[in-house]
Amino acid sequence: MRKKFLKLTGILICIAATAWACPPPKEVQKNLKKISRQNIKVLSVTPAPIKGLCEVTIQQGNRKGITYIDENGKYLIAGRIVELESRRDLTGERIAELNRIKLSPSQIQKLRKYVAFSAGQGPEIFLITDPDCPFCKRAERILWDLILEKKVKVNVVFFPLEKLHPQAKRKAISMICEKKGFDALLIPYNGTKTCPEGQKKVEEGIQFVKTLGVRGTPTYVLPSGLTHSGVLSKEKLLKLLQNAS
Repeated sequence: MRKKFLKLTGILICIAATAWACPPPKEVQKNLKKISRQNIKVLSVTPAPIKGLCEVTIQQGNRKGITYIDENGKYLIAGRIVELESRRDLTGERIAELNRIKLSPSQIQKLRKYVAFSAGQGPEIFLITDPDCPFCKRAERILWDLILEKKVKVNVVFFPLEKLHPQAKRKAISMICEKKGFDALLIPYNGTKTCPEGQKKVEEGIQFVKTLGVRGTPTYVLPSGLTHSGVLSKEKLLKLLQNAS
């Protein structure tokens, strides 16, 4: 009887393991080409946090992303996995992890040249931001609370995404020329002042930030070189700063 039980257990384990096997990357790559003309490379296919789903890690240009397929590779699920109880965006966390960049000390030193203004006291962080980016506004309000609480020093580097926000570059230059501070990011701003210093800092800063591999805003950069793209809550920011110290 015991032998039969062990044999049956072994069969069940085998079936369970087989049931959640994911298709190979080459097969997924072939199927993706049927529905997209974009140059997308499938890097890996692994079990997702939800049973029966497979996580497909893809790369387009220098950017890595995540999509999902069922275990048989028949259906593409384009969306995000969010843990309801904790409200964690599991997909967002994985994408941030995949695209995380580690900057060298020399790169951090050069990044300081493009700081438009700083505010606060405490552990230091760089914020790469766009004056017209709605996600940046959320990040800036959270950082402002920490600045007022003297829990962080924020160095602002402008990275206006001109294709998305045509007026952002002009506003960034004007803030520097008018010697504005962090609080100018929290209110509607439509400055038009220009000056050689502001134009040089923003234009050269844009080019330098691109060389770092940063493509979106907001992006947080720690003096250690660790980066994070996407809005962080107050709690996650404090944890990030604590772990970096």
